Amino acid sequence: KGYTALRGPAGQPQTALETIVKLSDRLTQSTLISDRRAAVLGLKGLTRDCKADVGQHALDALLALLDTDARDDVESGRAILETLALLCQVDSKEGGKIPRDDLGLKHSDVALASPAPTHALLALLPDNNFYLRLHSLQLLSIWLTNRPHVVQQHFQQAPDGPSAIDQLLTDHRDIIRAETLNTLQLLVAGNPPVQTSIAFAGAFEKLLNIIGSEGGVDGGSTVFEALSAIENLLRHNVGTQKFFRDLEFTSHLPALLLFPSPPPPPDHPVPQEFSLQFWNAQKIANAGAVISICQMLIAGKGDVNQAPDLGGLARCLVELALASNAPTALKTKALKALPPDPPLLNLITCYIPVPETNGEEWDRLPPEPAIGVLVAYALDGDFGMPGSVEVVGPIARRGSLELRAAALSTFEAFVTNDLNARLYILGEMASPTPLPAGSEVTRLPFRILVRALADVPQSPMTPESAHRHQIASLLFTSLIRGSEKCKTLARSIIPNTVAPLAPAANFVEAATLASEKHPANDEDEDPPQALLSALLGNLAMAMRSRSISRERGERDMRDWDRVIVGYLILLSAWAWDSPIAVKDILEEGGIMTVLMEPVSQSSGIDVLVQGLCAFVLGACYEFNREPGEITRATLQPIFHKRIGADTFVSRMARLREDARFKTVTPDTFVVDVVVDDSGLPGHTGPLVIGESATDGEGEIWMDWGFVEFWKENYYTIQKSITNDPNSITAEAGGNIDTAAIITNLKSTISTQQSEIDRLQARLAQLTKEREEERESLNAQITSLSERLSELSGEVEAEKEKKKEVEKEQEDLLVLLEELNTKRRKDKERMREKGMDVSEDEEEEEGDDEDEDEDEEEE
Repeated sequence: KGYTALRGPAGQPQTALETIVKLSDRLTQSTLISDRRAAVLGLKGLTRDCKADVGQHALDALLALLDTDARDDVESGRAILETLALLCQVDSKEGGKIPRDDLGLKHSDVALASPAPTHALLALLPDNNFYLRLHSLQLLSIWLTNRPHVVQQHFQQAPDGPSAIDQLLTDHRDIIRAETLNTLQLLVAGNPPVQTSIAFAGAFEKLLNIIGSEGGVDGGSTVFEALSAIENLLRHNVGTQKFFRDLEFTSHLPALLLFPSPPPPPDHPVPQEFSLQFWNAQKIANAGAVISICQMLIAGKGDVNQAPDLGGLARCLVELALASNAPTALKTKALKALPPDPPLLNLITCYIPVPETNGEEWDRLPPEPAIGVLVAYALDGDFGMPGSVEVVGPIARRGSLELRAAALSTFEAFVTNDLNARLYILGEMASPTPLPAGSEVTRLPFRILVRALADVPQSPMTPESAHRHQIASLLFTSLIRGSEKCKTLARSIIPNTVAPLAPAANFVEAATLASEKHPANDEDEDPPQALLSALLGNLAMAMRSRSISRERGERDMRDWDRVIVGYLILLSAWAWDSPIAVKDILEEGGIMTVLMEPVSQSSGIDVLVQGLCAFVLGACYEFNREPGEITRATLQPIFHKRIGADTFVSRMARLREDARFKTVTPDTFVVDVVVDDSGLPGHTGPLVIGESATDGEGEIWMDWGFVEFWKENYYTIQKSITNDPNSITAEAGGNIDTAAIITNLKSTISTQQSEIDRLQARLAQLTKEREEERESLNAQITSLSERLSELSGEVEAEKEKKKEVEKEQEDLLVLLEELNTKRRKDKERMREKGMDVSEDEEEEEGDDEDEDEDEEEE
């Protein structure tokens, strides 16, 4: 009967449009669910070839059936969901671009014009039927992909939306679980209210259970999807982050990375099972997702020392980054996730791979402070192997450089706002504390940095050597920037005066070489140089070597430029607002010529070198306040004659416009290697953003701390050369000593203000209590006064009553007296007449007379 009804008159075949119209009519007019199911299946078959017609004539009817047939009949519901999914599916064109007039988008707009279809679809999710639940999730995912904000708005209005999603997370069927995790990520993306509602419905606990049941980071892609869902629930949402911490879910994160829970004491090493693990691509991805979650929680909490729930998390990241065989990319991510004040003074135990074992055997090294290992990482990179994942070529070199940059950033963040830490490290560099007898620590951690600073750069200069010299300069710059105390202590550092040593294969060998005891100087030798003099000599040697390389046409000019830039960044920070350091620099023979020559050159020199040389010269002029042979009056005519004010300003302006300066961010300062027309990496002119870069190659020129320092102070130096030599120099900003004094004063003021506020609050409280007591006493006085008035009235009344009673008594006594008198008279008359009078009566009379006498006496 159904087929006959679809045939045309006299059995003539119908067009597809006619068939679609008849099937669409049957959806709304047929009373049998089986007929409607057959119509849906027919429309489903026609959707692939006639998507526009089916959407035009049947979409509204199909949406209406979501709330009726889809609930009552599983087969009908499956067919309806599959047909709607085909209608709303977007057909991407070449290049992945989706045209605005795509039919899938139009049909999705129709379906989402009102909340009813979305709510009907959410109502189908609790149904435990596999196909109904699967196709419901797929359709919801399609709508979220096409119009995420509209679906999220409808979801917020659904009464059972969060509970439905939470119920899906307990489904153990792999396909349903995978589709649920994918839909959940789309649903919560960029929408804090949806994130909050789903998180508060219990999603965190369910997701952590999924991760645990799948084996933690050793699990498969399901673990990664679950971790990504947790990350999306926490992203940019303070409420869910606080909820996650309040329920102590943070304690699960180190355990996911196989870190012991509870963590061992700070003076105990972590188990080898955590430090040495087997890594594959999926495990690396899973661990990276865990670290991303840790980073969000740490960044949202602030001071980790005030957050006990995150203390173990910070130590876990330190151990993973510095004392494990984790891949380089994972170590980099762990370093970037650390808080500004990580536990870097604790001892950690590192491991190094045994040669020719392909990373299968590892030697345990003596414990040392984590800060020392961090410095070694920054200088020499990762000493381990990238696990079981083979990474070679430019990508591996870029990854190693990213790790060194992350170590540099971590070190800078650790010492920037902690003057005591800076003074401690500089003190150890100047005069190391002897190791106690029997100590497990066998080397002095900061001598490697002194060695790297003092080593004379050698030709030919390789990229690795260049980065080592440059990063050493940047590390030391972060120790002295903005603090005269630190600069004074740094001037007392005397590096070992020995011949340069060959580059070490790893940080262990480099540290051993740096910590060797060198013989004392002979009497004929010159006294040892201070570190500042050694750095100035290294700068002059690097400038000379760079000129020789340029004359010979060698390929290491770029590497020499990086070394020179590192030295100049260090000198610019050391000379800033430090007259004593400026005096030492000016008295160093020939250094002024070394600095002025690049500035005056019109070509053949890197713009960064020119700009930094101009900055150092300007700082020496601006802060030349100590008496000496070279004064401001001596310097100004030399600058104007050999450089000129316009050239001086131009050199620093070009540095600000260079791509290597502009592309530095707080997150990373590893920039792409730009290739010039000759095919060599880099050129001497300004780099423009957009030039071609070599695949995977990277380089470091400066860090974010220097970029901030330059932006704050370059204008002062630009105009300094035009200032009169006798004028008073402007006060320099960025002095950490002054900042510390200001901070202490602010802290004192804040403490005093807090005490004043507390006392004022106490005074207000006491005043309120006294006012309440006064009101209470007044009320009591009023009450007592009223009571007194009442009692006074009662007393007066009693007195009146008493007077009346006394008057009555007197009247009665008078009456009694009259009666007694009359009685006596009657008895006398009776006696006179000879009548008998009883003795009782006489006694009574006597008694009465006695009483009368008594009364009269009274």
